Amino acid sequence: MRLNELLGRQVVDPEGRRIGGVADVRLIQDGPLQPSMQAAFRVDGLIVVEKRATKLFGYERHVGPALLRGLVHRRLGTVWYLPWQHVGRISDGVVETRSGREHLIPLEEMPRHQ
Repeated sequence: MRLNELLGRQVVDPEGRRIGGVADVRLIQDGPLQPSMQAAFRVDGLIVVEKRATKLFGYERHVGPALLRGLVHRRLGTVWYLPWQHVGRISDGVVETRSGREHLIPLEEMPRHQ
């Protein structure tokens, strides 16, 4: 599966209730050393947007002018981080989580860089 095939997929909880859509994929570069002498990337988690799976420009976090952030949050709704280990199954256009919405992490609480 290619990463861009995850973008836009609906995210549902184990009971099939809609949580949102995949807007982005978080990668970590800590895999095995490649011939290029760089570590391989691995999927760390998914960024899930409640209302619309759209491109994110950073304003979904606490950066930028407050008015612009407010407009972005009104359009997107809540933005969550879904750790990869909480992804249960990926099928026809749907990502199913292993747990409910209450176990997702609000993106604004995630560190920007680790």
